[in-house]
Amino acid sequence: MIEDIKKRMEHNEKGLSEYACRSKDAIKLNDENQDIRPSFFRDIDKIIHSQAYTRYIDKTQVYSFIENDHITHRVLHVQLVSKIARTIGRALRLNEDLIEAIALGHDVGHTPFGHTGEKFLNDIAVKEKIRILLS
Repeated sequence: MIEDIKKRMEHNEKGLSEYACRSKDAIKLNDENQDIRPSFFRDIDKIIHSQAYTRYIDKTQVYSFIENDHITHRVLHVQLVSKIARTIGRALRLNEDLIEAIALGHDVGHTPFGHTGEKFLNDIAVKEKIRILLS
C-alpha cells in the first residue's frame, strides 16, 4: 500500500519537461529513511518546519523608521516568491516540489538589513581578517 502511494506521488513527474530535475535524481547528503514523499517534497517540509523559517514570522522584508502599513513580512514575501516561481515552473513543466523548496528557502540565513547588512558584515570580516572557506 505504501509503495502504491509513493508510486502515485512520483507518477506526477512523468509529464515533466526533459530538462526538469526529477526527485529520483536528488542528491542527499544524509541517507534518510524513505517515506511516501518524494525527495524535494520532504525538503519543503524540512524548510517550513525549521527554526529559521518560523523566525520569518515577525521579520519585515524591509526596515523603515516610519509607520508604514505596506511593509510586508518576510514570510509573506517568501510565500509570494514561491507562488510566482511555481506558476512559472508549471508553465515550463519543471519540478514544482524542487521549485517550491528553493523559493521557500531562498531567504534563510540572510542578514538583517538586506544588502546593507551584508556589506556591514563583510567590512567587519575584512577588518578582522576573517576568511570564510566554502567547501
